Amino acid sequence: MASADIEGNTLSDDQARQLVTNQLTLPPAQRHLQQGVKNVVEAMQAIAVSAHQPFTLTEQWIKEQNCLVLRDLELPENVVPGEYTTAQFTAGAFKSAPPQDVAYLVGRLVDGLNDVLRESVQRPGNSEAQRFFWSFFAAALGHLYITWIHPFGDGNGRTARLVEYALLAHSGVVPTISAGLLANHYYKTRQIYYGELVGASRRHDGVTGFIRYAAEGFVDMLREQIEQIRTLQRRIAWESYVYGVFEDENQVAMTDRRRRVALALPEDGWLTYKQIQALTPQLAQLYAAVGQRTCARDMDDLVSRGLVRKQKATFSSAVGIIDVFRAA
Repeated sequence: MASADIEGNTLSDDQARQLVTNQLTLPPAQRHLQQGVKNVVEAMQAIAVSAHQPFTLTEQWIKEQNCLVLRDLELPENVVPGEYTTAQFTAGAFKSAPPQDVAYLVGRLVDGLNDVLRESVQRPGNSEAQRFFWSFFAAALGHLYITWIHPFGDGNGRTARLVEYALLAHSGVVPTISAGLLANHYYKTRQIYYGELVGASRRHDGVTGFIRYAAEGFVDMLREQIEQIRTLQRRIAWESYVYGVFEDENQVAMTDRRRRVALALPEDGWLTYKQIQALTPQLAQLYAAVGQRTCARDMDDLVSRGLVRKQKATFSSAVGIIDVFRAA
């Protein structure tokens, strides 16, 4: 979604999720937005599926990615998906490579990146840290130079980011779930991103500047993703613990209600009985049938089991106990 958004696609994250699960239907006037995201998704999925197979970057593969991102989109007459452009692109002070030089430049780029992969990433004996660095370096360079050369009539940015994604995904040291994080970084800082791409062609240290910008963003995004994973792992561990506490209970309706409360309570706030009964639509429906006294009994039971903390007549989740178990 980030890669498509950079190019002006306006689908929301929710719509993108619906698209991935084949639940999105848009009016005809917006179908091009749906198709644009679908193309990027399917291209990334194909890369992810083959991530554990040997990979060599080729001109043909790059052309195929451009075909994928432009498939079934309305394009200007002079744009042919997967074929090098015959016109030079100009945006402000930026000029792409002359059309007659495109094939030569892409060929040199492919050879250079494959040399990096062969000598630094795929060479036996190199440490994981070395392989990680050189994989990132090759991916960022591939992105930058595809953007500079601008070999196609359209879809160059999306194609460049697919090259970057593929080099990271096939590195053997970057999980595919993390290989697309750079696109998120570019999207979140897209004004800086545009400036770095253009400025890199003007400054004597332009390549170094772009690599530094990409590296700092990659580190930030990796840290953010690690924290998201830790939060998810903590939540899964808490759910497992709560279910375990109730595993020997026979009163199905009462057990289900109390378990729902334990899992729905927030850790960072204190709620009254009334607020607890309205935590979720399901709880509101359950408590409407049994009343507030039942809620009080439920909370007393959860406190006694160590699943809930009590402060006067307010309550919050005791999920923090999971951190003790994890540390041990």
